[in-house]
Amino acid sequence: MLKASATSLPLGPANILSLLHEQVDLYAELAGYADEQRSLVTKEDIDPLLTVLAKRQRLSARLGEVVQRLEPVRKDWATHRTRFDSTQRLEAEGLLADIGSRLRVLIDRDEEDVRILSARKQAVTSAMRSTHSTGQALCAYRDDGFGTARMTHLDEAS
Repeated sequence: MLKASATSLPLGPANILSLLHEQVDLYAELAGYADEQRSLVTKEDIDPLLTVLAKRQRLSARLGEVVQRLEPVRKDWATHRTRFDSTQRLEAEGLLADIGSRLRVLIDRDEEDVRILSARKQAVTSAMRSTHSTGQALCAYRDDGFGTARMTHLDEAS
């Protein structure tokens, strides 16, 4: 849940730091879901994977609200930065570095999951094409083109 709504708090140093901490916490929570997602992708466990993706989507929406709240700060960081004392400035810079690092890790993991899922999709598509081609060949073998099916030894045995 958002600690600061879009209208409730002015964007002073303490509020900015609070929002940055919340952003770090949300990224940490997303990382936990990313770990769970990787496990489910590896196991090909679809139903729980869809549940995790829905949780991630809700969390991403919350993160988007925090990012939106911080947008004026991002646009004029130099001015906002001057309002911080040295301790707050160091804390903010550390939080921003942490946010950037967490975001890069999440993106990298998601891209790897996409590659895994894409490879599986290609394998399934290939297998389906092979099965379809085999089925067509069997049908062609059985059908003489005049609407009458050829009998095979298997047909005779049944």
